[in-house]
Amino acid sequence: MPWERPANVPFPNVWWTFEAPDPDREDGALVTYRVEDLTEDRFDDAIKLYTEHFLDDEPLCSYGRVRHIPAAYEEILAFWHHLFSEKFTIVCYKEGSKEMVGANLLSVKMASDKLDLTDLIKSESMQKLVAVNEYMTDTVNLFERYGVDKYMTAYGLSVNSRYRGRGIATEILKARRPICRSFGLRLTSTNFTAIGSQIPAAKIGFKTDLEMQYDEFVKVNPTYTFDGIKSKSLKLMSLPIE
Repeated sequence: MPWERPANVPFPNVWWTFEAPDPDREDGALVTYRVEDLTEDRFDDAIKLYTEHFLDDEPLCSYGRVRHIPAAYEEILAFWHHLFSEKFTIVCYKEGSKEMVGANLLSVKMASDKLDLTDLIKSESMQKLVAVNEYMTDTVNLFERYGVDKYMTAYGLSVNSRYRGRGIATEILKARRPICRSFGLRLTSTNFTAIGSQIPAAKIGFKTDLEMQYDEFVKVNPTYTFDGIKSKSLKLMSLPIE
């Protein structure tokens, strides 16, 4: 059985609040931000955020030109909508504003999962993206390493470009602790594809389980070439939840 959000956890819920500089204030004054569940009325805004502030910035999606290849873009749209339906994606707003500041596509991976994406993913760009991510998690086997039967994973951390450089990615990641505790999850683990997410993850306590230089993937499979990709390495990083 795939994971479903338990009915006893309130939805939507505010999971984290923090203060950070306001890009609309010339004096850089601090303002309150909140991290909360994504609701259906904001699905289109989340799609817009990820299309405009993620696909051309995240190294694997950018390298595979996912935004610019219609078949690949349709596949990732379908995947995002699937994640939204799980009611586990979180978004960030500035107090007093409806503008979407950032988001994190969260999900729960279970040891009993038998999800096969080969029927859903046909485009070459998306197949390569899925394959290298699965190689990382298959190599480590997080269930055995951490003694869990399920854990929180994620499929993309995005911050609106005009809000970057304010520590917001770090704060969105901090929300994972209270979320995991509320759902009884003892581990969160993610493939962080770029230095812009690897540094914030390490800052809040994530440890590296496996790091692969992008130019090493060709040794795994000759088709896994990433010449000129905008990142040095892919890191599978985990944070046990106490």
